[in-house]
Amino acid sequence: MTDNNFSHDRRRLLRGALLGIAAAPLAYVSLRGSNAMAEDMPILEEDDPQAIALNYVHDATDKDDMRSEGAICGNCRLWLADDETEWGGCTAFPGKLVNIDGWCSAWVATS
Repeated sequence: MTDNNFSHDRRRLLRGALLGIAAAPLAYVSLRGSNAMAEDMPILEEDDPQAIALNYVHDATDKDDMRSEGAICGNCRLWLADDETEWGGCTAFPGKLVNIDGWCSAWVATS
């Protein structure tokens, strides 16, 4: 390999690395969600086909017979909002808001 080819390969590698580093925050925001974008999302209706498939309810006490004690959207690993927000995003229901006191069968305990 000549010095000229090595120089071009190194530049290509550095350019790719810098683009990847620059894209990381954007990818995080798009995957994690943001409160600014959440304000524009519609609330998930309980009669939505996906909500029915996952047994979603706005009030977790409506599913006491199915859920683990204390399991609510607000303490689920899929919850995409802070603990002070009544409605937030959920990775199980992309593009829709769920209630912090809600529950669905996709609930996963936070670690």
